Order: sequence, then C-alpha cells, then structure tokens
Amino acid sequence: MNRFRVWLFRGLVVVAAGLMVVSFILPWWAARAPSIGNVTIYPHGLFTDLGIYIPYVEGAEMPGYFTPLMWLYLGICVIALLYGSWVVEKDITIGKLKSRVSTLLIGGVGLSYILIVVLAVVIAAIRTGDFGVTLFGISRVVYHPIIDVEASLQFGYWLACAVGPLCIVLALLRDKIIVKPKIKA
Repeated sequence: MNRFRVWLFRGLVVVAAGLMVVSFILPWWAARAPSIGNVTIYPHGLFTDLGIYIPYVEGAEMPGYFTPLMWLYLGICVIALLYGSWVVEKDITIGKLKSRVSTLLIGGVGLSYILIVVLAVVIAAIRTGDFGVTLFGISRVVYHPIIDVEASLQFGYWLACAVGPLCIVLALLRDKIIVKPKIKA
C-alpha cells in the first residue's frame, strides 16, 4: 500500500468532514420580510430577528431536544469520517458480506447526510406552508400589515447536497485511491 495514496485518501475524507461542518454552520433556508425581519433555518434549528413580530412565527420553533440532537449527529458523523479515514486496513464481515470498515463508515455518513438534506427540505416546505410562505420565491402573507416575504434555499443547503454524495464517492473509490495499481509485465 502506497503511503502517499493513504494520506491522499485521509486528506480527502478530512475535506469532506470539513465541508460537512461548514454546511452545518451555514443557513439552509432564509425568509426576509423588509421592515419586519428575517427567519433563518439551520440544520440545527430556527432563528429569527422579528422583534415585535415574533408572534407571526409562534409554533414554528423546534422541540428543545432538537438542537443538541443535531449537534450530536454532526459530532458522530465527523468522528465516523475521521475514524473511517484511519482504519483503512480493517475489514468487517456481516453474514457472507465482507467490506472495509472505512467504506461502511464513510458511505454510511454520506447516506445519512443525504437523508437529512432530503428530510430538511420536505419538512421545511411543509412547515413554511403552514405559515403561508413558499420554500422559495416571494409570498404575500396576510397579517396586519400585508407582508411580502422573499424566501430561498441558502448556500449551506446546496453545500450539504454535495457533501453526502461526496462521502459516498469517496467510500466507493476508496480502494482505487489507496491501492497502488499492479503493473503487468
């Protein structure tokens, strides 16, 4: 096994973990209402700066356990990615299936993040619709006064859309990256 290739693989996985953290810190969706304020959804919760208009989003907040649970999820994912990048030689056998631990961990994180991204946009579409706001575009919300709300998915969401598949690609290409090709004589 070529040391350079192992370190290249580890570096790529660390980049994927870093991108996951960045996507988790950045907002995934935002709604702006001029002169009223903003509502921003992160993967770990909802934040507002509506001031006296906060009653407009009453009931939109997540349960108290949601934020710590999502940060725990991120921590477990990052640990799994980093561990998966270091245990390049370990195999695991489940029944008749034999696979590398690193492939399962990195691919599993990728699949779970894809699931989080899909669930987030579905839940956000449902919840924003409950308040008369579309997931993207301009919505006219009838409160007192009538408010035009501009909403859109943010860069953090699109980055998260790329991180899950990146992890899966790294898991699938693990052997191609790490194992030095045999030269035929």
